[in-house]
Amino acid sequence: MGGGLSENSDIKIYDDVDFKRGLGIPIGLGLGGSFFALIVLIGFFDGSPTAIVYFFAFMLHICHLILWPSSAMWLIVRGRKLENLPLRSGALLSLKLYAGWMVLFVLPFAWFAYNFNGIV
Repeated sequence: MGGGLSENSDIKIYDDVDFKRGLGIPIGLGLGGSFFALIVLIGFFDGSPTAIVYFFAFMLHICHLILWPSSAMWLIVRGRKLENLPLRSGALLSLKLYAGWMVLFVLPFAWFAYNFNGIV
């Protein structure tokens, strides 16, 4: 009488290195790049050339708006081509977390900035 999980269980997917790679790469590129650009902007903002500020402001938005979902989609396609289920599952979870990031953080801040621009 075995109390453990069977060999063919889906729970085993989440312990795989490919799952962590599929989950971590898009999040690392998206949020990591955005936070890096934010840190650089905070440090450079006093008296820095305008081109540097524009570049890092562009990088701040592009990383989490475009780089995160596009890298997750690329990993999903790659996982499907290689028939690597853990890689696809990790990238799919990353896309779900991206949707949550957009709904819970980005859209409320964008709404606030649009509606209260210059008032607060």
